[in-house]
Amino acid sequence: MIKLLKNIVTYPFRKVAINAGKTRLSPQDNRKRIAQDILFLALLVFTVFIVRFSWIIVTDSSNGVKLSPLAKSNYSETTTIYAKRGTIFDREGAAIATDSSDYSIYVILDKTYVSAVGKKLYASSEDFAKIEAIFKEKLDIDESYTRSQLNIPKASQVEFGTKGKHISFTLKEQIEKEAKDKGIVGIGFTSHLARSYSGNFASNFIGLAGLKDGDDDTKGLIGQFGIEASLDSTLSGKNGVETLEKNKNGQTLKGIAKSVTPAKDGQDVYTTLDSTLQSYLETLVDTSLQKFTASEVVATLVKADTGEILATTQRPTFDPSTQKVIGPKDTTVSDKQNLNNQSNLLYQSSFEPGSTFKLFTMAAAIENGTFNANATYSSAPISVGDTPIADWDKETHPGGLSLTYAQGFAHSSNVGMSKLQIAMGDKTWDNYLNRFRFGIPTRMGVGGEGFGKLPDDNIVSQVNSSFGQGISVTGTQMLRGYSAIANGGTMLEPHFISKIVNTDAGTQRISEPEIIGKPVSKTTADSVLKYMVNVGTDDVNGTAYDWSTNQPYFRVDGKEVSVKTGTAQVPDPKGGYHEGTTAYLYSAVTMVPAVNPDYIFYMTIKLPDHWSLNFISSVANPLLDRAYDLKPTIDATSNKSISKTDNETKVALANYEGKNPGNTLDLLRQQLLQPVVIGSGSVITKQSIEPGTKLGANKRILLLTNGKLTMPDIYDWSKQDIDLLAKWAGLTVTYDGAEDGKATKQSIKMNEAIKKGKKLTVTLK
Repeated sequence: MIKLLKNIVTYPFRKVAINAGKTRLSPQDNRKRIAQDILFLALLVFTVFIVRFSWIIVTDSSNGVKLSPLAKSNYSETTTIYAKRGTIFDREGAAIATDSSDYSIYVILDKTYVSAVGKKLYASSEDFAKIEAIFKEKLDIDESYTRSQLNIPKASQVEFGTKGKHISFTLKEQIEKEAKDKGIVGIGFTSHLARSYSGNFASNFIGLAGLKDGDDDTKGLIGQFGIEASLDSTLSGKNGVETLEKNKNGQTLKGIAKSVTPAKDGQDVYTTLDSTLQSYLETLVDTSLQKFTASEVVATLVKADTGEILATTQRPTFDPSTQKVIGPKDTTVSDKQNLNNQSNLLYQSSFEPGSTFKLFTMAAAIENGTFNANATYSSAPISVGDTPIADWDKETHPGGLSLTYAQGFAHSSNVGMSKLQIAMGDKTWDNYLNRFRFGIPTRMGVGGEGFGKLPDDNIVSQVNSSFGQGISVTGTQMLRGYSAIANGGTMLEPHFISKIVNTDAGTQRISEPEIIGKPVSKTTADSVLKYMVNVGTDDVNGTAYDWSTNQPYFRVDGKEVSVKTGTAQVPDPKGGYHEGTTAYLYSAVTMVPAVNPDYIFYMTIKLPDHWSLNFISSVANPLLDRAYDLKPTIDATSNKSISKTDNETKVALANYEGKNPGNTLDLLRQQLLQPVVIGSGSVITKQSIEPGTKLGANKRILLLTNGKLTMPDIYDWSKQDIDLLAKWAGLTVTYDGAEDGKATKQSIKMNEAIKKGKKLTVTLK
C-alpha cells in the first residue's frame, strides 16, 4: 500500500522527467520547460486544495460527516440538563408521587468476566439453584423460568422479564445482602429513572408514570393513566442544555459553562386528597373485604360544601410500587395483564345505581309539587306496560303494605317511586334528570370519563329509572348530584386539584368551588335530607335500621345522619341481568350531619358472595368519625379557606374555536378554569374570552357550540356573562337587583328552547 501511494505521488514528477528526456531542447530550454510544468502542477494542486477547502467550509462536512460538532467537542462538551417531573401531593403537602430510581436485575454468565486478580465475577452453574430460590422469594419469579434463563446457550448476560424490573431500592439491597450471605456473585442491577409512590394510595386515581421509551432514561417519564396521564402536560418539564469548556487535554472544566439553557421543571400538583383519611379508607376497605368477596368495590368521601374529593379507593386496585394487583383478578393471566385491564371505577365505569337514585326522584317530586309526605298508597305490585314492578319485600308482603310516601321512601319502595314518576310525567322527569346533568360526564379534568345513559324514551324505562334501574351513571355523576342535596340545591363540580405550583417561577394557581347550577330549591334539598334521616332511624320501615341491634347502621359521633341504601340488578354481558341471592350492586350514601352536611360518603359493592349492610357501615362510620377528628385541618386547607396571593400563575387562553367541547372542558378544568358549554353542538364556534388573554384561576369561560340552543342554568352567573349569552342568543334581558350581584333566578327555565327576541328576566343578588 505504501509503495502504491509513493508511485501515485511521484508520478507527475516522473512524467515531467520522461518528457524532458524525449525532447531535443537545449539544456537551458529544457530547464525552463520543466519549471513551467512544475508551476502548472503546483497551480493545479493548489486549485484542487482551495476548491476542497471551500467545499468543506460551505457544507461543514467531509465524506458525509459533520465537522463542526467534532471541532466543538475538542474544546467544549454539551450535556442535557434533565427536568424534574412535578410532584403530586396531598392537600397538606405530603408527597404521593415523586421522581426516583428503580432497578432491573440481571445475571452475568460470561466466564471471562473476572477481576484484575482473576477473581470470578460471574454466576456459576452450582449457584443456579440458590439464585432460583432468591428470585422466587424476593421477586416471585417462577424457578423454572429463572432456570431456563440461566441456561440459555452461549448467553453472556440474562434478564428476567417483567418481574425482574421496577425493583425498589430496598428490595435491591435485600437481594444483594442475601446473595452476599450465600456467596453468590454475578447478580447485578441497572438503575432507571422511575416514579416513587406511597404504596396502595388511591392508586387507580393517582395512576402511574413510566419511561416514555422502554428503558431509555434520557427521554424522561410520561403519565400512563390516572392523574399522572391527565395532568401529564402540567407535571412534565422541559429539558435544558449546558455547554461546558474543556482544557487542552480534553478534560471538562466543571463549573465553567459557556452557555446554559436551563431546564424547566414540571409543576407540582396538590390534590384535594387527605393522606390520613385516604390511608384509613384503604385499611377499612381491606378489613371489610376480609368478611366477603366482590367483583368491584368503590368508596369515596367528599367535602360537601366544596366538592373536594378527600379520599377515594376501589377494588380491584394495585400497588404502584410493585405493580401487583390487590383484590379480585383473573388468575389465568399475569398481574401486568390484570393491571392493563383495570380502569378507574369512580368515573370510567357506568352502572345502574338502584335505590340510592331515589334521592333525585324525591327531589323532583317535591320541587314539582307531586310529593305529599302524608298521602298513602298500597305497595302491592303494579304493571307498567306489560312489565311488573314490585318492592323488595314482595315475598313477605305479596299484597303490599299501606304506606305514606314518606314511609315509602324510608322503606325504599319501588312502587312508591314509580307512582311519583307517573304522576310527574315523563317530560317533567326528563327535565329534572337534565337539571341534575345525568347522561353528561363531569369533565372534571381526568379524561376518559363514562357518559352514563339516560332512560330510553318508553314508559317502562322512564318508570324504572325512578328507582335507579334502566338508567346508568358514573360515581362522579352521582356525587355531583348529591352535592345539590347537601348544599341547599346548589350543585358543585367534583374536583381533585387543590392548587398547582410552579416552583421555578414561585407562582401558584389555587382552585375554588365551582358552582354549576341549582336544580332544586333549598327547601326541597333540605326536605330530602330530612326524609333520608328516617331511612336510618325508622325502626319499622327504615332499610338502614339494624333490627338485630335496634339501632341505625350508620352512626357518626351522635350526629343526625342522612342516609339512603340501594340494591340494583346488575346487567349480564350475555343479556338480561345476573341472577342469584346476592347478584346485585349494593350501595349507600350518607350525608353528615343531616342539616348543612359537612361530608358525603358514597360506596358501592358489586356482586358480593354474601351480603350485610355492615360491609358498608363498617367503612363509613369510622371514616366519618376520623373526618370529624380532622375537620379543623381539613377546613383550614379547603379551597374556601386558602387565601389567594399576588404571585398567581397566569395562563394564556388558547383558541378553542373549531375544537370539540368535551375535550376542551377537560383541558380548561386542568388549568383550574370554569368552562360552560352552551348549545348541543359538537364544535365550538365562539368563546367568551379572547385567545391569548392571560387568566388567573377560577374564571368562568362561556363556549358557544354549533348545536341547538337551549337555556342553560345561569345560577351564580355574573351580569357580564348573562349579557354575552343574550348577545349570542338574541335575547332581551331585564334585571332585578344589584348589577354587581350573581344570578339567583331566571324566567326562562333550564333546557327550554331559546330563540332570537325572547325575553329573559334575571334576579341578581
